[in-house]
Amino acid sequence: MILYSYLLIPFGYLMGSIPSSYIVARFRGVDIRTEGDGKISAAAVYRRLKLLPFLLAVLMDSGKGLLAIFIARLVTDSAPIWFITGLAVVVGHGWSIFLKFRGGMGATVMAGVFCGLIFWPWFFWGLFAGGIGMLITKKSGISSAVVLIVTSSILFIWPLDYSFLMGFFPLLLGLLMLLKRFQKEHRPRSDN
Repeated sequence: MILYSYLLIPFGYLMGSIPSSYIVARFRGVDIRTEGDGKISAAAVYRRLKLLPFLLAVLMDSGKGLLAIFIARLVTDSAPIWFITGLAVVVGHGWSIFLKFRGGMGATVMAGVFCGLIFWPWFFWGLFAGGIGMLITKKSGISSAVVLIVTSSILFIWPLDYSFLMGFFPLLLGLLMLLKRFQKEHRPRSDN
C-alpha cells in the first residue's frame, strides 16, 4: 500500500468536519447551535428554516461522505483504507474541528459514505425499513438504528469479497451515533 494513501484518513476527517448545517443556517442569519435543542443537524435546519435549506444541508452532508469515498477509491484499491476514510468522515462530522469538536449525529453523512462504498442497493432496503420505523415511531434515532441494523444484516448474508468487513461497518457507525447521542453538548450563548 502506498504511504500517501494514509493521508486519506485525515482528509476524510477534514471533509466530515465541514459543518454543512451550520453553514446553511448561518447563511440565513441563524446560529442553530443556540436554537431549540442546540444540535447541529439537518433536522434542526428543517425545524428552523424549513424545506429548501434542509434539502441543501442534506445534500451537502451526504455529498461530503460520497466525495471522500470517491476520492479514496481513486487513490487506492485498499478496501480497509476506504472504510477507515468513511469512518473518519463520520467522526469529523460528529466532532468537527471547526465547531470546537461539536457536530451532528451523522445519519446523512453515513448515507453518502454507504453510497460511495457501493452499499446503495442494500442501503435502499435499510432506508425502506427505516422509513417504516419513522412512520411508526416518529423518532429519527430509532429510524436511523433500523437503517443501520437492516443494512448490516443484509451485508452479512450477501456474498461479497469483503462482506464481513462491510457487515460490521454500519454497526460501528451506529456505535459512533450512539456515543454522539449521549455526548453532553455545551451550547454557546446567543449573540442576541
